[in-house]
Amino acid sequence: MRVSELARRSGIASSAIRFYESAGVLPPAPRQANGYREYGEQDLCRVRVLASLRALGIELEESARLADLCSKGQCDEMQEQLLPRIATRRAELAAARAEIEHVDEELARLALAIQSDQPQTTLCLEEQEERHERRFADARMRLPVLP
Repeated sequence: MRVSELARRSGIASSAIRFYESAGVLPPAPRQANGYREYGEQDLCRVRVLASLRALGIELEESARLADLCSKGQCDEMQEQLLPRIATRRAELAAARAEIEHVDEELARLALAIQSDQPQTTLCLEEQEERHERRFADARMRLPVLP
């Protein structure tokens, strides 16, 4: 199959497939007499796995390595190696969600202050620093002190 068909069947752009090949993420495809790349079912499997892992936010090099394992019939090994990365990625997403919630709460507080004509203490850097120091001072007071 040509690159356009591989792109259509895998759901990614032809340019992405060419990029992956030029970056060494995909092995170079054999060429037909007319110079067109010729891909097989194994390449389709590799590209689908690669695209799926990339969509989950796994780095390109690691996605390529894992996709290569699966395309060689070592999907069980690929899945075993993927499990710790899934845990790491989920922890990264949890941290990102917590940050988004924090920013959303701050935005809601600021919007409320602006709408109610209250002093906008959230925009005052000095007061932000004081609140930050108080919050961490409170946390330090609750921690046990070791001898």
